[in-house]
Amino acid sequence: MSALAIEVSISGMDHFDEELQRFRNAVADRAPMHARMAVEAAQFTRDYLISDTRHRTAERLGGTPTGFRAKNAKAVQARSDASQASVLIPRSTGLGRAFGDVIIRPGSGRAYLTIPAHQETHGKHVRDFPEDTFEFRMILSWKTFTALVFTESSGRHEKGEVGFWLKREVKQKQDRKLLPYDEGYHEAGRRAAVAYIANHIYRQA
Repeated sequence: MSALAIEVSISGMDHFDEELQRFRNAVADRAPMHARMAVEAAQFTRDYLISDTRHRTAERLGGTPTGFRAKNAKAVQARSDASQASVLIPRSTGLGRAFGDVIIRPGSGRAYLTIPAHQETHGKHVRDFPEDTFEFRMILSWKTFTALVFTESSGRHEKGEVGFWLKREVKQKQDRKLLPYDEGYHEAGRRAAVAYIANHIYRQA
């Protein structure tokens, strides 16, 4: 008994093949998707910085928080191309300390870093005060400290009250909490990629 061959021909798929090819072309060029991922990750970083309410130095000195991290949020930039999406954070923000210890030294022409030691100097520079506000002082304790102390004519301050500590260099310990953890960035990237692909599927529907 011979076998009966049945052939079923399906036609009318040309339109869907064209739509599918357009979708393939859309995701083949990943530059637009990476751009969306970078924007999402950059905004995720800004939101994190703005919501970070830790103000350890201000609390220790009794000063007013400077909002330094919130200001840094404005400097965060999205970067992308066909091969990757990334977030650019300028070195001037000090946020590199999230990935390791940082040693800070005086800039060119300067012998010392000035470290605020008083609520009145918190968030400020020496140049923000009149010239007769401070005088250089060597403070002898268990070791020698250099400082700028308030002068008697500078206002109502106790004699020898320190306004700024003077340091040759400062080592800041790593603080990973300055920036979001990797899992957060991964989730932000996935969210943006899914939204990008879903948008193309919706447009083809």
